[in-house]
Amino acid sequence: MSDPAGQTELPASFLKIQGDPTSWGLPTAPPQDGWNDGPVAIDIITPVTGTLILSPARAGSFALTAGKYNNGWVGGDPIKLATPYLYIPTTSGLKPDTRGYPLAPQYDNLPALQRSIMDAMTTGSTLTVSVNVPGGGVVILNGGQLPFAVLTEAA
Repeated sequence: MSDPAGQTELPASFLKIQGDPTSWGLPTAPPQDGWNDGPVAIDIITPVTGTLILSPARAGSFALTAGKYNNGWVGGDPIKLATPYLYIPTTSGLKPDTRGYPLAPQYDNLPALQRSIMDAMTTGSTLTVSVNVPGGGVVILNGGQLPFAVLTEAA
């Protein structure tokens, strides 16, 4: 189904997570009672295409709503990224100019990185992820505190 302007498919549902203003569009409707406390991988289709790894026990609160135009959804194509990215919660949300961290080339296997993030969330351990920024860098994920993270493939 396209939005009234004919832009993109309307997500089946939306997920908003406490502390981050981004509305994550899901291709399917998740269970109405949410998820268990353990981390869960959720496919997303907007504002980027990828996987959102949610730790419900650490998310504080989150809202699941039906994909309806009158629920505040504004159509548009997903943000296209030239390389795989890692997004972690921010107070400004994911936007074309603040899209997270480009992953270092060694993360060509995103499912393996997803499992590592989920393991860190399960055990409460720390995970270091190398990022591809000028001069190099790392993102330190504290699995005992991290409410969610998003991994996106290159477009």
